[in-house]
Amino acid sequence: MYTFKRLFYCLVLSLTLNYSYAQNEKTYRFSNDNLEVVFSQSGLVSLTSNLDSYKANLFSSEWNRPDVSYRVPKGDWLGLHYYDYYIDTVTENSISYTNYIPGLAVKLTETYTLIDKGLDRKIELENLIQFPITIGDFSISVPTQFDFETADPEQIFEHSYIKHHFIAGDASFMHFVKPSGTPPIYMVMTKPGTKLEYFDAKNYRYKAYVHSMLTNEKTKEGTWRQEPTSGELEPAGSGHEKLTYEFRIAAAGSWQDAREKLYENNLFDIRVVPGMTLPMGLSAKFALHTQNKIDSIVAEFPSQTIIKKLGEKKVGYKMYEATFNKLGENKLEIYYQNQQTQLEFFVTESMETLLKKRASFIVNHQQHKAPEKWYDGLYSIYDMKNAVLRGPDNTDGYDHWWGYVLACDDPALCKAPSVAAKNVYYPDKEEVASLEYYLENFVWGGLQRTDTVSRYPYGIYGTPNWKVNQDELLRAGVKNRNLDKMNIWRSYDYPHIFMLYYHMYQIAEFYPELTHYLDADAYLERAWQTAKAYFTYPYEILPEYEIYKWGCYNELVLEDIMKALKTKGRNEEANWLRKEYEKKVKYFIYDDKYPYRSEYSIDRTAFESSYALARYGANYEMQPDTNLWWDINLKKWHSHPKVSKQDALDFMDKQHYAGLAVRGWLEPKYYLLGSDFTYSSNNHCLTYMAIMGGWSILDYGIKFSKTPYDWLQLGYASYLSSWALMNTGTAESNYGYWFPGKENDGAAGWAFMSSKHAPAWIRKVEDRGPYRYDGEIDLGYGAAFRMASTVLTNDPLFGRIAYGGKLTTKGNTYSIIPCDGLRARFYLVDENKRMGITLERDGFKKGTPIQVNKKLFEINFTIENRAEADHETLLFIDKIKGYEPKEITVYLNGEKIDLVESTEINYTYNLKITGLNPKVRIVF
Repeated sequence: MYTFKRLFYCLVLSLTLNYSYAQNEKTYRFSNDNLEVVFSQSGLVSLTSNLDSYKANLFSSEWNRPDVSYRVPKGDWLGLHYYDYYIDTVTENSISYTNYIPGLAVKLTETYTLIDKGLDRKIELENLIQFPITIGDFSISVPTQFDFETADPEQIFEHSYIKHHFIAGDASFMHFVKPSGTPPIYMVMTKPGTKLEYFDAKNYRYKAYVHSMLTNEKTKEGTWRQEPTSGELEPAGSGHEKLTYEFRIAAAGSWQDAREKLYENNLFDIRVVPGMTLPMGLSAKFALHTQNKIDSIVAEFPSQTIIKKLGEKKVGYKMYEATFNKLGENKLEIYYQNQQTQLEFFVTESMETLLKKRASFIVNHQQHKAPEKWYDGLYSIYDMKNAVLRGPDNTDGYDHWWGYVLACDDPALCKAPSVAAKNVYYPDKEEVASLEYYLENFVWGGLQRTDTVSRYPYGIYGTPNWKVNQDELLRAGVKNRNLDKMNIWRSYDYPHIFMLYYHMYQIAEFYPELTHYLDADAYLERAWQTAKAYFTYPYEILPEYEIYKWGCYNELVLEDIMKALKTKGRNEEANWLRKEYEKKVKYFIYDDKYPYRSEYSIDRTAFESSYALARYGANYEMQPDTNLWWDINLKKWHSHPKVSKQDALDFMDKQHYAGLAVRGWLEPKYYLLGSDFTYSSNNHCLTYMAIMGGWSILDYGIKFSKTPYDWLQLGYASYLSSWALMNTGTAESNYGYWFPGKENDGAAGWAFMSSKHAPAWIRKVEDRGPYRYDGEIDLGYGAAFRMASTVLTNDPLFGRIAYGGKLTTKGNTYSIIPCDGLRARFYLVDENKRMGITLERDGFKKGTPIQVNKKLFEINFTIENRAEADHETLLFIDKIKGYEPKEITVYLNGEKIDLVESTEINYTYNLKITGLNPKVRIVF
């Protein structure tokens, strides 16, 4: 039996600090104006904040003893004796635990102290024997609430937490955010003298390591970017027999407050533009917001890196610029006051090279051309590790139900739309021919039911592939339910195909000499019919696929299809699609408090759609309705007696903050900043939604936010981030950082493994870096053609900058050479003026600057005629609410161009392109 010091109930320590003791429950409760913490006999069991109206507990179990492995010289590695952990002392604002009985080699003491700034945790190890002791591993875990399986949305979104971390030496921290995105943001920060150098998540238990020498030695595979360390306890009585580690946990009320917490606690609030994945030729500017004095910043490759110190912009903001000339990972070590942290960048080839090289690689390395096979024409996944194309006859274990990875669903179906999107702007005869081969031989009559069948024309077969779904025996061998229904209900598959048809329609319109399978009108017909099937078959056949309730990637292309139908005079079809689309818009804005599900209860897949739907509601007038649609599952009508654009704007803000919960924002590493993940970034981050959801953030900053600069920073970092998954390079770099060799030049990874070596959800164990297969990443790379842009702005911290461009100033003119990869969109985002320009096709001339006068009323640029023939192209100028110019005048080669159309979202001008480099002037 252990004896406990008697605890007296104290009234009030100060105006903001008090504690209570409930003897029967054997718990100890402390609180201040911000936090309330509860301790049991075995550790900290509850932490809540007054910032949270739900008072959701961060912890799922006790937060207590660290994991420690130690040894004496020549001895075995041992763990602490963990059965002797008891409360030692309790004061008005603190509680101490001890792990000790006589005869132990190491004594562990933990003290929690609640102060105004948060809850401090101090851990002390003491050597009690006459021999030195080496600490091989020392790690802490944070057992957070993690309930994403319950049917109760409120439990998921308001009582669960998503983990973020920045494991980077002395400046390390973790933070935890609700899926709803509402405060608080819980910060777990190292204090001076304590650092974090490693993490793992074995057996679903996340551990952050102060010392990781032993674990790193055991994990032979993979690479790590920080040196593992050990701790040394000298013999008892030596005066150096103790080691102390300290952390602080605090609750922040906003993202800016979270940054201030880092600054207040002597860590680093770091901002980087344009991102941490950098195309060669673009420099990064970064601001270190810290109270620490910077001693030096040392590049990993000093002869190929230029670092410039730019002084202090504001108090505490140390400004720098870095230019990297080596492809691949580039680390900057920051030394300060006998401490160290690092920034991790990744350098790629130019964005234009990446866009073109990826499409070429898919066409030339990932398409099966085998007329004797059922999968003739299929684009399948490529294995970078083994430099081989996988497919139905070379599965690498993806058999039966898992066969979807190779021939269906998002991994396989996302590739053709991406290639088609590229060819709208950069047409290539061989690539278009490859797409048409795919459509004629794999899609039509195989993956997709034709227009001549009696049941479900234009339906798309779901997992595992169309071959299995058309054979009753094969299907019964893979699935054990819904065998009585035609397997064309998977809603996620349809947007891939109607996006593909829509871009093929554009290609056939712009470059009719390149298409031979169908003409433009036929491609538009298929786009329309596939979109109609999307809204009809899944909900009709299997109502659990709730088409109006789930966000599906690429479905925003429906707006383009509506516009194309209207342009072609097909108003009846356009209006039918608009009616269906508005059902979904209204559902997201009005009918669901948490419409962020997709394939999972909380899914970063939803945030491209949730923003697109909000944007539609903010841009267009929708009518009130009664009994708009019957909900088969809830057995109710959805009605909307009042609708407004302001409601859409309110939802737009709300969904963005939920989206930030599953996106890196405070974490300055190339695979975390702007990266997406679902539950944590331990072993699956930097995926397709880095770009798809990132588009929503950038577009919001440009067109809606009154304070756009944070959104521009994060949005552009998101656009650049997942290009680090591409394996590309030059002859000098052996054609790729991750999997060198010319045969892999242009291959890509599915997602990023941020652990040193761990199982990935794709049933493979992966080393740190991109997964060996490309899989779904081409969803993101396809969406890049909707997002690629150059943005001129005046950031309050970094000053006048051009995202995705090279900016120079001469006289009264800003000159920006666009380097965003597409060279077809340019935005000006300033305090009092905003302007958005989009070319329907062609692009700004390569290497030639866009010129903007300093008073921001005139823009000049040269068009690159990519068709190399006379043609017409449309110029769109965005209507940005609150920033509409009183008058816009457009000149082409000095001749004034008349306005063709004015819609809710833009002005349209028709440019008759003659010659290779016509010049445009816009005065506003």
